[in-house]
Amino acid sequence: MVHHVVQSVTQALAVGLVVASVALAAGNLDKTLSEEHFEGTVIRVDSKGEATIKTTEGREYNVQGLGMQVGDKIECGRQRDGRCEKITVKTK
Repeated sequence: MVHHVVQSVTQALAVGLVVASVALAAGNLDKTLSEEHFEGTVIRVDSKGEATIKTTEGREYNVQGLGMQVGDKIECGRQRDGRCEKITVKTK
């Protein structure tokens, strides 16, 4: 009798651990900045060269970049390394 109880508790515990690990893995869907691809506008640049980019969806990202100025259009993540580059406007 005790053997059956111990076996049932062990099986229940094993199933619970599997379900919990799957639930935790599924909840970790946030991408790192290097995995993100977004376009936005520079809204702030500090003295250390860190720029704040605001996307059209309203999200804000802090990125390092050289030569960025407020108002610049920026694309980040196109190269899959998280690098941000100015979007050049082609004139006709």
